[in-house]
Amino acid sequence: MTEGLSIRKSAEKLNVAASTTFEWRHKILSSLSKVNKKEFTGIVECDDKLLNISEKGNKNLNRESYKRPSDRKTKRGVSDDKVSVVVACDRTGNATMQVAKVGRIEAKNLEGTIGDLVTKENILCSDSHPSIIKWAKSKELEHHTFIANKAHIKTKCYHVQHVNSIDNRFEKWQAKFYGISTKYLQNYLNWFMFLERIKKSKQPIKDFAKEI
Repeated sequence: MTEGLSIRKSAEKLNVAASTTFEWRHKILSSLSKVNKKEFTGIVECDDKLLNISEKGNKNLNRESYKRPSDRKTKRGVSDDKVSVVVACDRTGNATMQVAKVGRIEAKNLEGTIGDLVTKENILCSDSHPSIIKWAKSKELEHHTFIANKAHIKTKCYHVQHVNSIDNRFEKWQAKFYGISTKYLQNYLNWFMFLERIKKSKQPIKDFAKEI
């Protein structure tokens, strides 16, 4: 798991059944939920990331299964066939990724995902998403916004470059799994966030086992 291998490759390497690898993986991932929720300090960057809803592994679909990813036809932008993930981080390296809801996020979803991690002592940086603006006002936060796809930096300290970098690293990391089931998405987000925390560790396996 520290190497980020797929279930099948992990099973081959350990010489066990893929079902065994799958079951133990999710036991371990469920134990990492608390690691993915640490209180922020200072400036906090926030973003909402959209991922396609996936029913991977579901044998009782109400439709024909896709033979290849390109068979899937999704709507552009925000829609009910996508799930919103709230991504946030501070400048100390503390970060979180939380499944919010299917479709467009609302202010209450931000409160439900990162509301207990952000206080009036924090300064928020984000794009100009109406729900993030509404939520920041309700929390009485100092809030600096950016127009998506036009600018990601206002000054040397007010920007969203760190949270955008997390989004990009997650995209590259999750590609190896050829789609993550939405049912287990939060577990995989917990996994990725923990790997981010220990990526500079000299003994990642020991740190992983100790946290679990």
